Amino acid sequence: MAQADRRRLLERALALPHAQANDFAGGRRPPPSADPDHLRRIADTALRTKLVDAGLAEGLQSPKGPQKIASIVRIYPNFDAPHRAVQNGRPKRAGPPAPAVRSALPSLDEMERLVVRLRAVEAEVLRELARETEERIALLKHTLVQTEGEELERTYRELGDALADKRALESQARHEAFRRVEGDGSFAERAYLRLLRR
Repeated sequence: MAQADRRRLLERALALPHAQANDFAGGRRPPPSADPDHLRRIADTALRTKLVDAGLAEGLQSPKGPQKIASIVRIYPNFDAPHRAVQNGRPKRAGPPAPAVRSALPSLDEMERLVVRLRAVEAEVLRELARETEERIALLKHTLVQTEGEELERTYRELGDALADKRALESQARHEAFRRVEGDGSFAERAYLRLLRR
Protein backbone atom coordinates (compact mmCIF):
# COMPACT_ATOMS: atom_id res chain seq x y z
CA MET A 1 0.00 0.00 0.00
CA ALA A 2 1.37 3.41 -0.97
CA GLN A 3 2.32 5.95 1.69
CA ALA A 4 -0.49 8.30 0.66
CA ASP A 5 -3.03 5.46 0.89
CA ARG A 6 -1.78 4.55 4.36
CA ARG A 7 -2.11 8.17 5.47
CA ARG A 8 -5.69 8.37 4.19
CA LEU A 9 -6.54 5.08 5.89
CA LEU A 10 -5.10 6.34 9.18
CA GLU A 11 -7.18 9.51 8.86
CA ARG A 12 -10.34 7.45 8.36
CA ALA A 13 -9.48 5.32 11.39
CA LEU A 14 -8.88 8.35 13.62
CA ALA A 15 -12.16 9.89 12.46
CA LEU A 16 -14.14 6.96 13.90
CA PRO A 17 -16.15 7.64 17.09
CA HIS A 18 -14.46 6.83 20.40
CA ALA A 19 -15.50 3.65 22.21
CA GLN A 20 -16.58 4.09 25.82
CA ALA A 21 -16.25 1.55 28.64
CA ASN A 22 -20.00 0.84 28.51
CA ASP A 23 -19.71 -0.09 24.79
CA PHE A 24 -17.98 -3.31 25.85
CA ALA A 25 -20.46 -6.13 26.43
CA GLY A 26 -20.52 -9.52 28.11
CA GLY A 27 -18.03 -8.66 30.83
CA ARG A 28 -15.41 -7.48 28.35
CA ARG A 29 -13.14 -4.63 29.38
CA PRO A 30 -10.83 -2.34 27.40
CA PRO A 31 -7.25 -3.71 27.35
CA PRO A 32 -5.36 -2.15 30.30
CA SER A 33 -2.45 -1.20 28.04
CA ALA A 34 -4.62 0.50 25.42
CA ASP A 35 -4.71 4.27 25.04
CA PRO A 36 -8.43 5.16 25.41
CA ASP A 37 -8.01 7.50 22.44
CA HIS A 38 -7.21 4.48 20.25
CA LEU A 39 -10.40 2.57 21.07
CA ARG A 40 -12.97 3.26 18.34
CA ARG A 41 -16.44 2.07 17.36
CA ILE A 42 -16.89 1.02 13.74
CA ALA A 43 -20.06 0.06 11.89
CA ASP A 44 -18.53 -0.35 8.42
CA THR A 45 -17.46 -4.01 8.23
CA ALA A 46 -15.55 -3.50 4.97
CA LEU A 47 -13.53 -0.66 6.51
CA ARG A 48 -12.92 -2.75 9.64
CA THR A 49 -11.49 -5.55 7.50
CA LYS A 50 -9.31 -3.10 5.60
CA LEU A 51 -7.95 -1.59 8.83
CA VAL A 52 -7.17 -5.00 10.32
CA ASP A 53 -5.56 -6.29 7.11
CA ALA A 54 -3.36 -3.17 6.94
CA GLY A 55 -2.09 -3.72 10.49
CA LEU A 56 -3.77 -0.49 11.55
CA ALA A 57 -6.38 -2.03 13.87
CA GLU A 58 -7.08 -5.01 16.07
CA GLY A 59 -10.65 -6.21 16.51
CA LEU A 60 -11.69 -6.20 20.16
CA GLN A 61 -15.42 -6.79 19.90
CA SER A 62 -17.60 -7.82 16.98
CA PRO A 63 -21.36 -8.49 17.03
CA LYS A 64 -22.37 -11.98 15.99
CA GLY A 65 -25.76 -12.62 14.41
CA PRO A 66 -28.54 -10.56 16.03
CA GLN A 67 -26.36 -9.24 18.89
CA LYS A 68 -26.95 -5.56 19.61
CA ILE A 69 -23.41 -4.71 20.66
CA ALA A 70 -20.91 -2.26 19.29
CA SER A 71 -18.15 -3.30 16.92
CA ILE A 72 -14.91 -2.06 18.51
CA VAL A 73 -11.35 -1.87 17.24
CA ARG A 74 -8.08 -0.77 18.78
CA ILE A 75 -6.11 1.56 16.51
CA TYR A 76 -2.35 1.15 16.10
CA PRO A 77 -1.16 4.44 14.48
CA ASN A 78 2.22 2.88 13.67
CA PHE A 79 0.54 0.10 11.64
CA ASP A 80 1.92 -2.52 14.03
CA ALA A 81 -1.31 -4.18 15.15
CA PRO A 82 -1.21 -7.93 15.82
CA HIS A 83 -2.16 -9.48 12.48
CA ARG A 84 -4.08 -12.59 11.58
CA ALA A 85 -2.56 -15.66 10.01
CA VAL A 86 -4.73 -18.30 8.37
CA GLN A 87 -4.46 -21.81 9.73
CA ASN A 88 -6.79 -24.64 8.63
CA GLY A 89 -8.95 -22.10 6.85
CA ARG A 90 -9.59 -20.06 9.99
CA PRO A 91 -7.97 -16.80 11.10
CA LYS A 92 -5.53 -17.07 13.95
CA ARG A 93 -3.83 -14.31 15.90
CA ALA A 94 -0.14 -14.13 15.23
CA GLY A 95 2.76 -11.90 16.18
CA PRO A 96 3.44 -8.41 14.93
CA PRO A 97 3.47 -7.72 11.19
CA ALA A 98 6.58 -7.60 9.05
CA PRO A 99 8.90 -4.65 9.66
CA ALA A 100 7.99 -3.21 6.24
CA VAL A 101 4.65 -2.11 7.71
CA ARG A 102 6.53 0.49 9.73
CA SER A 103 7.10 2.46 6.54
CA ALA A 104 3.64 3.92 7.23
CA LEU A 105 5.19 6.15 9.88
CA PRO A 106 5.18 9.83 8.94
CA SER A 107 8.11 11.15 6.99
CA LEU A 108 10.41 13.82 8.42
CA ASP A 109 8.81 16.42 6.12
CA GLU A 110 5.32 15.48 7.31
CA MET A 111 6.29 15.75 10.97
CA GLU A 112 8.02 19.08 10.33
CA ARG A 113 4.88 20.43 8.68
CA LEU A 114 2.82 19.24 11.65
CA VAL A 115 5.13 20.82 14.23
CA VAL A 116 5.37 24.10 12.29
CA ARG A 117 1.56 24.27 12.09
CA LEU A 118 1.20 23.50 15.80
CA ARG A 119 3.74 26.19 16.77
CA ALA A 120 2.03 28.79 14.57
CA VAL A 121 -1.44 28.02 15.93
CA GLU A 122 -0.14 27.91 19.50
CA ALA A 123 1.45 31.38 19.11
CA GLU A 124 -1.80 32.73 17.67
CA VAL A 125 -3.87 31.26 20.50
CA LEU A 126 -1.42 32.57 23.10
CA ARG A 127 -1.79 36.08 21.69
CA GLU A 128 -5.58 35.78 21.81
CA LEU A 129 -5.62 34.46 25.38
CA ALA A 130 -3.05 36.96 26.61
CA ARG A 131 -5.01 39.88 25.17
CA GLU A 132 -8.25 38.73 26.81
CA THR A 133 -6.53 38.05 30.15
CA GLU A 134 -4.63 41.37 30.15
CA GLU A 135 -7.86 43.24 29.43
CA ARG A 136 -9.59 41.39 32.27
CA ILE A 137 -6.75 42.17 34.71
CA ALA A 138 -6.72 45.85 33.71
CA LEU A 139 -10.48 46.09 34.23
CA LEU A 140 -10.28 44.45 37.64
CA LYS A 141 -7.44 46.76 38.74
CA HIS A 142 -9.51 49.74 37.68
CA THR A 143 -12.52 48.35 39.57
CA LEU A 144 -10.49 47.91 42.78
CA VAL A 145 -10.08 51.67 43.30
CA GLN A 146 -13.82 52.21 42.99
CA THR A 147 -15.15 49.49 45.29
CA GLU A 148 -15.23 48.70 48.98
CA GLY A 149 -16.57 46.15 51.43
CA GLU A 150 -17.75 42.80 50.07
CA GLU A 151 -17.45 44.02 46.49
CA LEU A 152 -13.78 44.84 47.07
CA GLU A 153 -13.16 41.39 48.49
CA ARG A 154 -14.85 39.73 45.52
CA THR A 155 -12.83 41.83 43.06
CA TYR A 156 -9.58 40.84 44.81
CA ARG A 157 -10.51 37.18 44.44
CA GLU A 158 -11.32 37.66 40.76
CA LEU A 159 -8.01 39.45 40.23
CA GLY A 160 -6.18 36.54 41.88
CA ASP A 161 -7.98 34.11 39.57
CA ALA A 162 -7.10 36.23 36.53
CA LEU A 163 -3.41 36.30 37.49
CA ALA A 164 -3.45 32.52 37.96
CA ASP A 165 -5.06 32.18 34.53
CA LYS A 166 -2.28 34.31 33.05
CA ARG A 167 0.33 31.93 34.47
CA ALA A 168 -1.51 28.95 32.97
CA LEU A 169 -1.81 30.45 29.48
CA GLU A 170 0.99 28.40 27.93
CA SER A 171 -0.61 25.11 28.85
CA GLN A 172 -4.02 26.31 27.65
CA ALA A 173 -2.55 27.52 24.37
CA ARG A 174 -0.88 24.14 23.73
CA HIS A 175 -4.12 22.27 24.38
CA GLU A 176 -6.15 24.63 22.18
CA ALA A 177 -3.56 24.43 19.38
CA PHE A 178 -3.88 20.63 19.32
CA ARG A 179 -7.68 20.95 19.27
CA ARG A 180 -7.68 23.41 16.36
CA VAL A 181 -5.19 21.47 14.26
CA GLU A 182 -7.05 18.23 14.93
CA GLY A 183 -10.27 19.85 13.73
CA ASP A 184 -8.74 21.10 10.47
CA GLY A 185 -9.94 18.51 7.96
CA SER A 186 -7.91 20.09 5.15
CA PHE A 187 -4.60 19.44 6.96
CA ALA A 188 -3.64 15.82 6.26
CA GLU A 189 -0.77 15.73 8.77
CA ARG A 190 -3.26 16.14 11.65
CA ALA A 191 -3.53 12.33 11.54
CA TYR A 192 -0.12 12.15 13.26
CA LEU A 193 -1.11 14.25 16.27
CA ARG A 194 -1.64 11.00 18.16
CA LEU A 195 2.11 10.40 17.95
CA LEU A 196 2.86 13.56 19.93
CA ARG A 197 2.52 14.07 23.65
CA ARG A 198 0.60 17.21 24.56
